[in-house]
Amino acid sequence: MLLASPGKPFSNAAVETAVELAGPVSIRVLSVARIYGTALGLQHPGLLPSKQELAAQEEIVADAIKRIEKAGGKAKGEVVATRNNAKTFLRAAERYSVRHVVLDRNEAGRLRRLLEGDAASSLRRQLTADVSVRVVGSGPGRVGSGP
Repeated sequence: MLLASPGKPFSNAAVETAVELAGPVSIRVLSVARIYGTALGLQHPGLLPSKQELAAQEEIVADAIKRIEKAGGKAKGEVVATRNNAKTFLRAAERYSVRHVVLDRNEAGRLRRLLEGDAASSLRRQLTADVSVRVVGSGPGRVGSGP
């Protein structure tokens, strides 16, 4: 079970869905600290996440773990600095051999989704058929599931 975030706090619906799907299995909580810039450009320390940004992501993960444990689940977490959220989520899902991936709905506009990509659709395309991808929306009735 993987609960993943592109750097935003997890919604209550995402945490509840993860706990329901996981059952007795431990939940892996993953949050991304964004690296800005392009893969073609030179490395520049100003484009890497700052200590404050990393600390904020660690707090998001710690809060999610606390909420999961309060709901009766078990969890471990990590923060990863990356340019590509979908690739990081895919690697984590494969590394931990998960059966479910839960993501919050991407509320970004069309242009932002075009530039950064949509992690849920990328995961659905690249993961095997036995792994489901759940996208949980903030509003009622906005839950979608993968294959």
